[in-house]
Amino acid sequence: MHKTLLGLALFPILIVFMLVVGLSCGSNPPFAPAGATVTLENPPQSISIPPNTLNEETVRAFVTTTDSSGNTVPINNVRVIFSLSFAGPNDLVEDTNGDGVADAHALQLVNPDGCGNNFCGNDIPSCECTPISQQAALGAFVNSPFETLTDDRGEATVIILMSGDFPVSPATIEAALGNGNVATAQFDVTNP
Repeated sequence: MHKTLLGLALFPILIVFMLVVGLSCGSNPPFAPAGATVTLENPPQSISIPPNTLNEETVRAFVTTTDSSGNTVPINNVRVIFSLSFAGPNDLVEDTNGDGVADAHALQLVNPDGCGNNFCGNDIPSCECTPISQQAALGAFVNSPFETLTDDRGEATVIILMSGDFPVSPATIEAALGNGNVATAQFDVTNP
């Protein structure tokens, strides 16, 4: 009888413990630790796009830290949050599929892994070899801010889709870590 009462009393405590452990160890990836830094490699600067043209620019952010020996090492599987200054959720100005309805921003963030099984070579899935009209249908267009993870080289990638019909000057792209470290780059999109 005492064992039954003890079991009934411990059962709710066990359930609560499992929920706490399960929620704290869930699928949420970690933010970068204190001291980690993010840098943008070759961010766009000034881009001239002819009218009635769309252009894609790949932006790579690298997340690194310094190890105990003073060496710079990449940090894998941490959040990088990309945001654009001109990519509000209601600022749809570009018709990418020709149906007469604007379905993209003048500056549109694109998830390079959002194009499913379309491969550009080396078995790397990417939107860079997928027609823009198909990218929207595949759900590759993402709102700003867009959160992605660093790969096994400490690199996180996003694509900016730009329209030459809507000059944007200046625009800012930002890559941020959860530890307060931010990298920004300002650029112009103009018509020649």
